[in-house]
Amino acid sequence: MKIQDLNGKSVCMLGYGREGQAMVEAIEEFAPECEVTIADQNPKCEIRNPKHWKQLGEGWLENLDKFDILIKSPGIPPSTLATNPQLPTTNSTQIFLDSVPPEVTVIGVTGSKGKSTTASLIHHILKTAGKESLLLGNIGEPSIGALKSVSSGQFVILEMSSAQLIDCTTSPHIAVVTSFFPEHLDYHGDLENYKEAKKNIARFQNENDTVFYFENAKEIADISPGTKVAYTEDNSPIAVQDTKLVGTHNLVNIAGAASVARHLKITDELITEAIRNFEGLPHRLQDLGLHHDIHWVDDAISTTPESTIAAIHALSPNVKILICGGLDRGLDFGNLGEVIDVSSIEHVICMGESGSRIAKTISKKNVVTVSSLEEAVLKAISYKLKAISCLLSPASPSYDQFKNFEEKGNLFKSLIRA
Repeated sequence: MKIQDLNGKSVCMLGYGREGQAMVEAIEEFAPECEVTIADQNPKCEIRNPKHWKQLGEGWLENLDKFDILIKSPGIPPSTLATNPQLPTTNSTQIFLDSVPPEVTVIGVTGSKGKSTTASLIHHILKTAGKESLLLGNIGEPSIGALKSVSSGQFVILEMSSAQLIDCTTSPHIAVVTSFFPEHLDYHGDLENYKEAKKNIARFQNENDTVFYFENAKEIADISPGTKVAYTEDNSPIAVQDTKLVGTHNLVNIAGAASVARHLKITDELITEAIRNFEGLPHRLQDLGLHHDIHWVDDAISTTPESTIAAIHALSPNVKILICGGLDRGLDFGNLGEVIDVSSIEHVICMGESGSRIAKTISKKNVVTVSSLEEAVLKAISYKLKAISCLLSPASPSYDQFKNFEEKGNLFKSLIRA
């Protein structure tokens, strides 16, 4: 559905967070004859335009069948509408994909981990090659909010989470699947639902489209009727030590970005130059420097055991202190405990809902549990270890105590610099 098709319809915007607000603003600009009702669980939700109807607080999900269409924010889990599965539902990502000019090349990037770095690398390579490129979606600006900025001939690099993909019935012509393992199961209900949502990045492609995928995401890519291109670390045109990125796991991200760039006829020489100068992203094995005689590393983005394991391998043998834990989504921390036990880590500081479960998987290291990030930083300093690394890598989401991983990482940075 193109955004202009909303003219004359009654629409309910479910959720009025960042994407919901961007969607409503886009409707005001492109479909001014659309009647908008905003439904949000927060009874104090502030709605900018007084002409919009409101369903706030306890009755926010009432009478949804009276609307022509529901536009669901990604933060609202599918279980919210489980009792009304026949309601006509879409999301802002779907509307964006249907509304961009056909001469715009949308490159969608998803994956359990690595999607932000891979999307940013693709964007950086295209900019280095002199192409017009916008980086949108889960990584930053909502795609629908940039609709007025998109013009023919541009590339749009769209980071797509499973929550953004779940209601999509349109796939980008170029798709990238960076990885797949259990994640967001509390949102989707089970692993199969999570996988089915991810498949939407390739499910609706046509035979002229292309999906690039890392080997453990083959099942997702296989659903595409288009060309399927696998990549591994061997497809990286540059060694990771020749870049500003930390950890050999980034070779997979580089390889994925390079594969897309080659598909777009960009030379390996230009690709290598761009990757060599790429600065990396905040909260992804970000070196925060030396403070209190300790090298601090912010890896707050690591919200699964698998990504924390990759971080430990990336920093070994220098990492001696690990701060981990957060929201408990019932993930299996057994492998993480085994890796910690044979790693260079000497002290593990566990916090949050999942901290106690992580602690039980570790048998050969000094393990303590704390109640806050502030307490964790003070505990790390108290060990009085010099010229070693302390790694914040939660292996769990941050929503138990923080709005998101960025807020957790930013607090970590301020605490160690205090």
